[in-house]
Amino acid sequence: MIEESQIKRIRRHIDRIDTVIITALAERFSLIPEIAEYKKQHNLPIFDEDRELQIMAKLKDIAKAQGLDEGFVEEVFLSVFNEAKRIQNELINGKQAN
Repeated sequence: MIEESQIKRIRRHIDRIDTVIITALAERFSLIPEIAEYKKQHNLPIFDEDRELQIMAKLKDIAKAQGLDEGFVEEVFLSVFNEAKRIQNELINGKQAN
């Protein structure tokens, strides 16, 4: 039987991991202005389907190796990709994407 003190310890650990996830996302998104500037200077599209498919395949492999559901990881990263594209659009075009 799990004790209340064990649950509290586990929850603190989960809270620390959540902070790490948010910090990693913030670091990832902090690089977007540089990518957007490069794309703007070289007249490249915001959406690079080949790159997104390559990244997703790699992430699914990592998920599988870690025992995570590949569909779940795909959902999470589609959200990350969409936010990255929204930010790039805003930086490049000065407006929000639909």
